[in-house]
Amino acid sequence: MMNKNDKIRGSLIGGAVGDALGYPVEFANFLKDKEVTRFQDKGIISDDTQMTLFTANALIWRETRVNLRGIAMQPSDAIFLAYKDWYSTQSNYDNENSISWIKILPELNVQRAPGNTCLSALSSNKKGTIDEPINNSKGCGGVMRVAPIGMYIKNPEKAGIISAEASAITHGHALGVIPAYVFAVLINYLINNDISIEDALNKSMDLYNQKFNKYELSDKIEFINIIQKVIELSKKKISDVEAIKLIGEGWVAEEAFAIAIYSCLKYPNSFEDAIVCAINHGGDSDSTGAIAGNIMGAHLGYSKIPNYYVEDLELKDVILELADDMSIDVPVSEYKEDNDKYWLSKYLYCSRDINLKNKG
Repeated sequence: MMNKNDKIRGSLIGGAVGDALGYPVEFANFLKDKEVTRFQDKGIISDDTQMTLFTANALIWRETRVNLRGIAMQPSDAIFLAYKDWYSTQSNYDNENSISWIKILPELNVQRAPGNTCLSALSSNKKGTIDEPINNSKGCGGVMRVAPIGMYIKNPEKAGIISAEASAITHGHALGVIPAYVFAVLINYLINNDISIEDALNKSMDLYNQKFNKYELSDKIEFINIIQKVIELSKKKISDVEAIKLIGEGWVAEEAFAIAIYSCLKYPNSFEDAIVCAINHGGDSDSTGAIAGNIMGAHLGYSKIPNYYVEDLELKDVILELADDMSIDVPVSEYKEDNDKYWLSKYLYCSRDINLKNKG
């Protein structure tokens, strides 16, 4: 089986690559097949990767608390605190319960087209839930950030539920939440098994059909129909731009996920071809690219992502550090080796002492 760390690295970096490739052409009209294939200069990440990194930070912070203190809040509550940290980097909000060491990074304290739904939901200081929706939005901001949950949580059904809950923090519509469930389960299957994307998708949809019954049957059928549609489109001889027009523009969650799935099913053996397909359309290119990148990276691994994408990617070292942190067991003591102290500076004290990193 492929090295799990290589898959986690691939998925986290892959999502950032897809995001950075799509970010400059978001809103662009009349893009042709394969018109954009490389970064214009440096690969600059958007709010999609920003929020994804805060999701990863929250999961590791919570697990560290469990190991060292024996108790911790629910995963979705930790993720909510991390999203409030992200919100503080986008506004004047001061989160007194900060949990995220990445909040100190200058590259994350800039606005990169943050979603209005995410901003307005988090500004309310109220946590949306599946049972008590905060709004009726099904924007893609709830799905594009949850891949780390599929990477980190061992059980696929649990990963799906936590991802649905994380999406519902800011997006209340059923179709804003359901894709997050299936996306995380799909990532989980790819990370933990050497199977094809199509097999992982089928297993994810089976689990969704059997276990996730939180919404009306009409919502469930609508999501199933769009997934079936992209499976069929991926097997037809039709240009990618024309196929994606038949799916949508990706501004809403089910369309963003579907466009990414189409791209990955069409080009399952080439990271570049799948990502290029996912971003060359007149819609939410960074989100569709990010989701496709997460999937392809989990499937192919970090070693199969072309160097010309990775070497020019903003925050690549931090992204790889978070991926590596998700790949290993957290310390069980506060008084061990220097590398454990560096970990604790990040995930217990939320400060990141670089001197400890260099000593470790």
